[in-house]
Amino acid sequence: MTIFYRAMAFCAVVFCAVCAAADGFKPHDDVLTLNAAVRATLAHNPQLAGYALRVQALDGEQQTAALTPPLRAAAEMENVAGSGAFKGVDAAELTLLVSSVIELGGQRDARLGVVSARQQQLASSQRVATLEVLTQVTQQFIRLAAGQEQLKLLQQAQVLALENIQSLNRQVQAGRTPEAELLRAKAAWAKAGIEQAKVEQLVRGERVRLAAFWGEARPVFTQVKADVLTLPPLIPLATLSERLAFNPDLALLGDEVQLRKQALRQARAEGDAEVSWSAGVRRLQMSEDSALVVGLSVPLGAKGRAVGAVATASAQQAGAEQEQAQAKVQLQAQLVRLHGALQQALEEVNSLRGAVLLPLQQAMRATAEAFAQGRYSYLEFHLAQRELLETQLALIDAAARAHLLSSEIERLTPLQPNLVNAGG
Repeated sequence: MTIFYRAMAFCAVVFCAVCAAADGFKPHDDVLTLNAAVRATLAHNPQLAGYALRVQALDGEQQTAALTPPLRAAAEMENVAGSGAFKGVDAAELTLLVSSVIELGGQRDARLGVVSARQQQLASSQRVATLEVLTQVTQQFIRLAAGQEQLKLLQQAQVLALENIQSLNRQVQAGRTPEAELLRAKAAWAKAGIEQAKVEQLVRGERVRLAAFWGEARPVFTQVKADVLTLPPLIPLATLSERLAFNPDLALLGDEVQLRKQALRQARAEGDAEVSWSAGVRRLQMSEDSALVVGLSVPLGAKGRAVGAVATASAQQAGAEQEQAQAKVQLQAQLVRLHGALQQALEEVNSLRGAVLLPLQQAMRATAEAFAQGRYSYLEFHLAQRELLETQLALIDAAARAHLLSSEIERLTPLQPNLVNAGG
């Protein structure tokens, strides 16, 4: 198992533990590992930082939902400032009341159920976002590692091109080679320098893009540590299909279904009547007597008024269930496509290594010997060098593509359920 896939498994543990331990961590070495990039991303990625505030907001909503109906105090004065016997306050009646609502049908539990479902949905959303960002970091790491390997080949190619010039210069001075071939070699050396400069710029850009995941505009590291040519395993499709059940996106859609169920429960609970009660004391100024006052009220037609909300919540639940079912089919199709592409990339790498690269290396050695003996022209020698270089570059490209595809598959099919449930 290569570093890329150890790191993807590492993410399961990282998500639980490193979020706290990695606070303030940023890479400081010249050579960057993928684990260090993951830790820095978890500690400083702005996309993930906002979830802490959203968790706090839902905690506040939970506290509000858990509250029972408040007690209300009221005061009423009747028969004041009238005429005749009711002039002034001689006949006033002062009533002091305390009132509240009795929730029937489990409205409080329904409210709490909705908030709890939203909290679970937020936790799943955070896991999805975290895994998505870590997958992007891994893929950016792979691109940078592949670029580094290609740059090494191009640097070697430019060194060879300079050696060709020196060799041809001696041959031209000895009168064994036309000067035109020396000019071609100089042009090839200049083109190799241009190609090398382009890839150097590409690698610098990939390095900046990787560091941006943890908020660094100027990367401290100069290279990444990875073995691109160590290929990922090809896990059987049947095994991956079983692991698809732990897909974090499906878990998030499942949380949406649960949220809609709780919303439907709340809509039905709101249809149950709320009994309002009041109790207090009344002071009759005219007779200087006092009496208790008790009141009870029940809304009429509460069930009918909730029909629309229940219908809406029911439709939303059905829609969430349908979306979840569709996502399962789409993810299975995506998995089949990625698995086929990975298999093709692995076969391409193996073919390039065995059926293409090995014969070209043998041909290169034979061509170099013939060129040194004057039996081959520089053009033939240069074409052999170029063909070998292009095959080596294609090998790195195919290997990087295999790693990128494998990281996509790892994102779709976690190794175990706790990768989905971590940090919940």
